[in-house]
Amino acid sequence: MSSDSKKQFDDSFKILFSGDLILLEDQVRRAYNGTGYDFSENFEYTKKYISEADFSIGVLEGPLGGGGTKGYSSSNYGDGKKLYINFPDEWADEIKNAGFDLVTTANNHVLDMGIDGAQRTIEVLKNKGINYIGSYSTTNDKESNQIKIIEREGIKFAILAYTYGTNGISEDTLFNGKYSYVTSIIVGTKSKNYEKVRKSVQKDFEIAKKYNPDIIIVLPHWGTQFSDTPNDFQKIWRKNFIEFGADIILGDHTHSVQPVSISFENNRNIFTLYSPGNYANIYRKHNGDFSALVEIYIDKNNKTVTGGSIIPMWTASSYVGNYKAIPIYDILTDQSLGRTITTHDIERVQEAQKHITTVMLGQEVNFNIEQARFYFDKSGFMRNKVSPIQLTDIMKTSKVYKLLTQAKSICFIGDSVTEGTKNGGVGWYEPLEKIISGKIYNRSWGGMTIKLLLKNHLNEIINTKSDLFVIAIGTNDVRYRNNNCALTAQEYIKSLRSLRSTIIKNNPEAKFIFVAPWISTDGDLVSKLNYQDKIKLNDQYTNELRIWAQNNTDTFVNPNKYIGKFINVYPQSKYLLDWIHPNSAHGVQLYSKAFLEVCDD
Repeated sequence: MSSDSKKQFDDSFKILFSGDLILLEDQVRRAYNGTGYDFSENFEYTKKYISEADFSIGVLEGPLGGGGTKGYSSSNYGDGKKLYINFPDEWADEIKNAGFDLVTTANNHVLDMGIDGAQRTIEVLKNKGINYIGSYSTTNDKESNQIKIIEREGIKFAILAYTYGTNGISEDTLFNGKYSYVTSIIVGTKSKNYEKVRKSVQKDFEIAKKYNPDIIIVLPHWGTQFSDTPNDFQKIWRKNFIEFGADIILGDHTHSVQPVSISFENNRNIFTLYSPGNYANIYRKHNGDFSALVEIYIDKNNKTVTGGSIIPMWTASSYVGNYKAIPIYDILTDQSLGRTITTHDIERVQEAQKHITTVMLGQEVNFNIEQARFYFDKSGFMRNKVSPIQLTDIMKTSKVYKLLTQAKSICFIGDSVTEGTKNGGVGWYEPLEKIISGKIYNRSWGGMTIKLLLKNHLNEIINTKSDLFVIAIGTNDVRYRNNNCALTAQEYIKSLRSLRSTIIKNNPEAKFIFVAPWISTDGDLVSKLNYQDKIKLNDQYTNELRIWAQNNTDTFVNPNKYIGKFINVYPQSKYLLDWIHPNSAHGVQLYSKAFLEVCDD
C-alpha cells in the first residue's frame, strides 16, 4: 500500500459496520450485577474503533422487550432450549456509549417478544436517542421512516433496511398482512410474492432517489447461518439492490464471516459485504468466535466509494466476566492484554486470522503482520509496508548505510527470505526501505540456490540496471545438498564470481553487497545435514565469501551472529515462522537491524 493510497484512506469519510449485536442467555446473565446489567466490558477493546469512525452502524438483532414474565434471551443456541431473543435496556445504553450512530432492527428476531416487544424496542431507542431503521410502530410510521436520510460532512446518505423474514410469522403476514408495517422483507425467487416484493423494494429505492442522495446504503438481514459463502438468495438480492441503485450493501445474519469486496458495476463503485459475523459470540463449532468490524471509505470530494478495510476480531470468553470481541491487532500489541491470553488462545487467534482474511479478502494474511486494519480496493487486499527500523548512530556511520542511501536504484537478489515467500511478501529488507531514496527491485525466488539462479534467472538479473546489488544467496546450497546446489565453498564462490562478472559486463559501475548465507535453527526439517554439520558448512561458505568479497573490494555482511543472539535466547516464534523464515513483524526488523549493525564484519 503506497503512502498516497494510505493518505487517501485517511482523508476519506469512514463508515464502520458491525455484525449482529446479539445477546444469548449466558451473555445476559454474565452482565447481571445484582441490581441491573453492565455490558461495558463487551466494548472494552472495540469502542475506540467504533467511536472514531465518522458514522458507525450496528445490527440490533433482537428486541428490547422488557424483562416481564418471559425474561430475557432464553438459550445459548444448541442447548436444547427453545430460543427467543430479548435484551435488557442497558444493552442499548452500551451500544450508544460505544459510539454507534445508527442501528438496524430489521431481523428475524424483531418479533420474538411479540408486537408489544417490537414497539417497546422503538420507544426505548427513541427515548435513549439512538437512531434506528428497520422496524416501525404503524403503517404511517413505516411510510414516513423506512428511508433514513443522513447528511454528514457534506455527504448525503439514503439508508434502507430489510430482513428475509421473522421467526414464527408467515411471509404473507409480513408482506401484506396484519404485520406488514412492522418491518420490510425480501423473499426468495420461488416465493409467490417474489415479483411483488421486488417491485416494492424497487419503489423504495425510487423514493430514496428523490432525496438526491450521494450514496445509497442498504442493510439486508440474509444468508445461511454459519455458512462462509453467500447463497443464491444473497447473490440475487445483491444484483437487485445494485440494479435499483445501491452503492453500499452491508449484510448480516449468518453469524459467520463472508466475503467483502469492491467492484465497478453500473458505472459506479459498489461495496458489498455479505456478512461480518456476529459482534461477539463463542459457538466455536461454527467459528462463531471469529468476526470483523468493516470500514467503508468514501472520497469527500467526488462522494464515491474508494476502499474498505476489515478489523479481524476474536471473542474471548473468560471464566469470569462477559464475552469480549477483541481486535487481533490488540492481542498482538497490547502487553497487558497479552498476559491474559493463553498459548491455547493464541492458537485459536491464529486460526481466526487465517479464516477471517481468507474468507473475507480471498487470501490469507499472515498472522504476524501487525496491522489494526487490512485495507482493500477494487484490486483486492492492499498490504501496508512494515514499520521502518529505528536507526542507531552505528548504523548511520556504516558503509552499508551510505551505499543504501546514495544508490539511485538497488536490486535485492536472493531466495525465499528475500522474496518474502512465507510471510506474505515481506522481504527481509523492507524495514530499510524508508532510508532508500532510489528505486528498489526484488529479484528473488523461493527455494533458490546459486546454481539455479544462474541457470533460470540470470537474464532477469542482468537486465536490471541498478547502481547497487545486494546478494543474499547460499543457505539453500548448504541445506539442500543436491545437484542444483553448489556443494562446496569453492563451487559456491565460483558461481558467485560468474554472477558478478556477468552483471559487471552489462553494468560496469555496479557496486555489490554480499550477505552471508542465512542461518537456520536446529529445528530445520529441510536440511539434509545435522545441525552441527550444517553450521560448520555454513561457516565455511561464509568465510570463503568474506575473503573473496574483500579481495574484490566489495562489501561483505554477516548478520548471522547478531540474529543468533535473539533467536537462540528468546522464543523463536517471536522472530521466525519456522526454522529460517523471518516473520513480517519482529523477524524482518531483526534481519534489517543485523544487516546494518554488523555491516563491516
